[in-house]
Order: sequence, then structure tokens, then C-alpha cells
Amino acid sequence: MKGEDRIRALQQVDLFSSFSVADLRSFAFSIDEVHCQAGEILLCEGAAGEDFFVLLQGRLVVSKGKRILSEIVPVDYVGEMAIIEAKPRSATVKAAEQSLLLRVPTPLFKGCLVNNPQALLSIMKILSHRLRLDNEMISREFEQITILVHDMKNLLSLFLFLDNFPVEKGSNQEKYVRYMKMARNHIAALVEQALANVKNLVVPEGFVCNSLPVLINEMCESDFITHPDLQDKRIQVKLADDLPDFCFARLQLRLVLLNLLINAAQASDRGALIELSAQVSDNRVVIKVEDHGHGITEDVAGRIFDAHFTTKVTGNGLGLLSCKQIVEKKHGGTISFVSKPDIGTIFTVSLPLSGAGPAVPLHQTAQVN
Repeated sequence: MKGEDRIRALQQVDLFSSFSVADLRSFAFSIDEVHCQAGEILLCEGAAGEDFFVLLQGRLVVSKGKRILSEIVPVDYVGEMAIIEAKPRSATVKAAEQSLLLRVPTPLFKGCLVNNPQALLSIMKILSHRLRLDNEMISREFEQITILVHDMKNLLSLFLFLDNFPVEKGSNQEKYVRYMKMARNHIAALVEQALANVKNLVVPEGFVCNSLPVLINEMCESDFITHPDLQDKRIQVKLADDLPDFCFARLQLRLVLLNLLINAAQASDRGALIELSAQVSDNRVVIKVEDHGHGITEDVAGRIFDAHFTTKVTGNGLGLLSCKQIVEKKHGGTISFVSKPDIGTIFTVSLPLSGAGPAVPLHQTAQVN
């Protein structure tokens, strides 16, 4: 592209709106062109941010994990936060089709600002506008999620018929109806928690003195035999005889154990052994979930607790993040793991026996009974 064409292209970009023609001329001849083929990654999430780019031809797709955030068409720019701070890229940018861009080194752009300080105010306004648009998009998405959760709560009322469903006492039918009622109440509690979060209310988390063996026995009779990922595995439970009752949120800890067991099952072959154990050590309850599956490679190990990071085709990368938040933020415990490829993985959850849970809640949850 000729220098004059570059100048005309840059004049269409709001970041350069306060630059004089002379400044743009000097600037335009100091930057490089970048050609991207369809599917080629221009910016990678987590990589160092040093330059930003002006798109002249083609189309770019901005994504974070599996989620597409936006598309960029000419004449626009991407990676501009490198102007403000030297932080890793917050998203991945890929060429959706053959594209032509101008690479703008941040030091060069900042050097131009020295001779044109008025441009700083313009840039602040531009970035502020972009942040406002981002906030509006987040607000719209949050509203849609809230509506979805609200509608889910209404649909749960359909399962109230289970309370009066005629079953023969002691039959398998009675057992499975009990499991369905329990699952209904668990979902209702989670939906109520989600709605309370929208209103910045605190819902009681159920932090009372509970029995871990009773919880695990309940899971043995329900989750272990009904969840499709656990049905074809051999789950061996080893609980120390001296496990005391202690304060924990029963539903939340159940979700942690279920997430860890499902992950172990998905990393294991059919019929594989998974071990679930618990014991007391140094005034803490130590729970371990051990599998003999595929293990976790070094390049993945540092990211498994990151939001939306997953190695599964149908995964969403939220299970282990949920476990970490429940264990560490809500129970004051720790969660860790050791793994060897092709040998297996051990996840360890350590919970304080003296934990009392969060402060007294401000909002009483409504249950579907």
C-alpha cells in the first residue's frame, strides 16, 4: 500500500483524529504492513501486548476461550490497550478471511504523542467510549442470564407433583422419586442463589454441623449409580473411622465432590478404579479423589483452575473453578492436585474442622418443597 493510501486510511481511525497531516505522514511511513491468511491468529490470549493493529482489509474475529466476543471490519483497530498498559492480551484475534493490517508499535505511537499532547485527551475519550460499550454489552448479557434463571425457577414448580406421587414404600420407585425430589431442591437452591447474586443479597449457604460420611453415602446411592460418567466406573470409598461432624455447606461440598469425581471418570477408561477417601489431619478434614487415568500434562496443569479453560470438546471450563471458589472462598480450605501423565491424578481438598462459614446472611432463601 502506498504511503498516501496509508495516510487516508489512518485519517478514518478515531485514535489518530487529532494528528496533523504532517504527523500522519511521518507516522505512516514508519509502520509495517501485516498480511494474515484466513484462520491465522493475529493476537493470542495471554501473550505479551506490545503493538496494536489497524485493519484495512478483511475481517477479524475476537474470542475468549470458546466464546466469540465481536467481529472487526475495516477501518478499525485491535489491541489498543497495549497503549495504556503492558499487560497480556485479554483475548484472541483471528483472521476470518484474508486480511491486511498496519502494525503500530506502541513506543512509536507514544513518541508521536510527545509532539501532540492534545491527542491524549482524544484517546482517553475514545477508550472511555469503548469501555462504556463493553459495559452495556455485559449488562445486556447479564439481563438475559437473569431472565433465564428466573424462568428456570418457574419451571421447577412443575416438579411439585413428586411430593404426592404414589409409590410403594421400600420400592426402587420410592428411592428414585426421593432422588428426583432431592435434585429438584438442590437446583431450586442454586437458582435462588443466582437470583440473590443479581440483587446483591446474601443467601444462607447452609453452613451447619454436617456429617461427611452421611453425605458421601447419599452420593453412593444416587450420583454414583445415576450419573452417566460414573455408572461404568468402580468407585471405592475409604473413610476414616474417626471422622467427626463439622461445619460445612452440604450442597456446596456435594458439588465439589461430584465435579472432582466426574473429572476423574472422564479421564479414566471404562471400568477403571476411582478412589474417594477422607481422614483427619492437623485439625483438618482431608478429602482425596484419586484416579488412574490419563493424567494432566505440564502445559495444562497451570491453567486448570482458570475460567473457561478446558481440554474437553464439550466442556465449559467452570467445574474446577467452582470447586476452587467453594473450597477456598466459602470454606477457608485449600484444593490442590498432583498428576503424572498416563499414571493418574490425585485431587486433595483440605477443610478446617473449626470453620464456621460466612457471616450471618441478610436474605432468607425460598425453597421448593
